[in-house]
Amino acid sequence: MKRIVDVVNFNADASCLSSQVWLDVLTGGEYSPFVRWLNLYVDLNKKVVLGFPGATVADIVMYNPEAIDLINRNPDVFELILRPFAHDIALLRLGKGFAVNYELGYETIRREFNNISPFFLPPEFMLTNEQIVRLVDRNVKGVFINPDRFSLELKARIPVIPYMLRGLFGITIKCIPFSGKHTNSYLQCLQMFDCSAWNEGISSSEDDVVFIWRDGESSILLPDGHLRESFWLKNEHDDFFRQHIGSLELDFVANESLESHYYRSYPVHSFTAWMKEFRMLGFINRVQKVEERLDRLTEEQIGYWLMSINSDIMSAIEKRSPVISMKSSPRDETIFSYTIQRSERGFEGEEYLTALEATLEGGNLPIYTHVSLDAHLLKLRGRLEYLTRGKTNKLNGAS
Repeated sequence: MKRIVDVVNFNADASCLSSQVWLDVLTGGEYSPFVRWLNLYVDLNKKVVLGFPGATVADIVMYNPEAIDLINRNPDVFELILRPFAHDIALLRLGKGFAVNYELGYETIRREFNNISPFFLPPEFMLTNEQIVRLVDRNVKGVFINPDRFSLELKARIPVIPYMLRGLFGITIKCIPFSGKHTNSYLQCLQMFDCSAWNEGISSSEDDVVFIWRDGESSILLPDGHLRESFWLKNEHDDFFRQHIGSLELDFVANESLESHYYRSYPVHSFTAWMKEFRMLGFINRVQKVEERLDRLTEEQIGYWLMSINSDIMSAIEKRSPVISMKSSPRDETIFSYTIQRSERGFEGEEYLTALEATLEGGNLPIYTHVSLDAHLLKLRGRLEYLTRGKTNKLNGAS
């Protein structure tokens, strides 16, 4: 019997997920598409580990609180892990900025959910070894890495079994590597209604416990996505035993016991895909200038800054839209090409940052940001209300 730990990165700001589509997914209360997606796992009794950034959680609280209730009513199905508030590129952050982003994510997740494992899923698998020290200081017990997201040379040097990872100054933290090849098998099942690679890949794995990472937005981005996700879950082998991280008893190889060719620290992820044509270089510099004065910003200004550091602002501009092959139903053998278009996340980020910069010299936020019914500004105002309602008051308190 193979055990599966299915870890889902669910990022409401994903570069292909438009703000309007996301708000539509949250519309309808207990009948919303998002609650319907969650109910797939409840109805089929499929355990899953949810990795929501704090900003995504804030959206759900403000627009679809029924989903929060459903998750908390089913701790045997849903387990949460720790995320930052904004789905950021951590390699760009100063210590203060990383701490503020992490603390807000931690406080949001801890307040809204009950069944939480103290493992941290870094956005884009980007993490510095200084940041590992900060995570250990905040009682994070473990992190994740996906070797398939690194170059072939680095991948060959990343352990494939749970191990103790070294941060700066002699600290260590538990690290769980994902089996990255299974992500493509999951996508193949959704796109082609073919679960053979998924079932065969896990059945033939040498690992007793298979840790899987995937994006939760995939079923939203595909036509008939709910049907596709349901097909995958229903056609998964019955003898796969899904588990939560908190129910596992894992042995972690000691850092000093790793073979000499392995990386003992967290390797630096390539930044190429986010800076292919350097079109966002000026934007990055502007964001960093704001971060340097983070201690002097108001809560509202920090909220705007958090909206500006999302990694998918760059992804939407620098990465091409994915073009995939699909079938329209399990019985249809016709294969067609489908383009998942990148959203205008870059425009949204520019608007957030420009509005913020207008206030740094003593000016006011444009009235437009307070009254517009554009989806990204509705999302912004909901998050600001969530952050400033008095329950999450760590905007200037992290150090």
